[in-house]
Amino acid sequence: MQKRNKSFLLRLTEQEYATLKRKSELAGLKMNPFVVSLINGCEIHPRAPDSCKALARQVAAVGNNLNQLARIANFNGKAEDAYLQEAQQIMTRIWLLMKEQL
Repeated sequence: MQKRNKSFLLRLTEQEYATLKRKSELAGLKMNPFVVSLINGCEIHPRAPDSCKALARQVAAVGNNLNQLARIANFNGKAEDAYLQEAQQIMTRIWLLMKEQL
C-alpha cells in the first residue's frame, strides 16, 4: 500500500460539500477514500443495506442444503420424492425470504 503524503486544499460550496458527504455515506466510505476512489476511476455503488447481507447469508445456507440433497441423489443414483419435496420447500423458502426483503 502506498503512503499518501501529499495533500491539497479543496474548496466546495455548502451544496457540493453536502453532496460529497451524502454520496460517500451512501457508498459506506469516509470522504477521503471516496474521493481517492473517484480519482482512481473506480465505479462506486451504494452500499447494500444490512438486510441484503442477512438475506445473502440465508440464501447461502439454503444453497448448502440443496447441495446436500443433490449429493444424496447422486449417491443413490436417483432423486426420491422426499428429496424433491424438500428441495421444493427450500426454493419456496428462498422466494419468501426475497419477497420479505424487497
